[in-house]
Amino acid sequence: MTPILRRVSDIAIILAVSAAIAFLIILSANSLVAKTGAAKSFGIWLGFISRPDIVVTTLLAVLMTMGVSAYHKGFK
Repeated sequence: MTPILRRVSDIAIILAVSAAIAFLIILSANSLVAKTGAAKSFGIWLGFISRPDIVVTTLLAVLMTMGVSAYHKGFK
């Protein structure tokens, strides 16, 4: 696996895990407060996760974290 492909797969995995955590938070909050089902929670999550500002913010956070990690590895 090339280094670029490995980085892209790392980013995809991190984004997927972040989206799954967001879904669990929305699902638990809706089931406790609003007494709604998983289908309604999925719709709310899909609307949240597909917003361009959320996607860009999440991507920037991942890229900055990876950049800082790579920067600090250079000092060892």
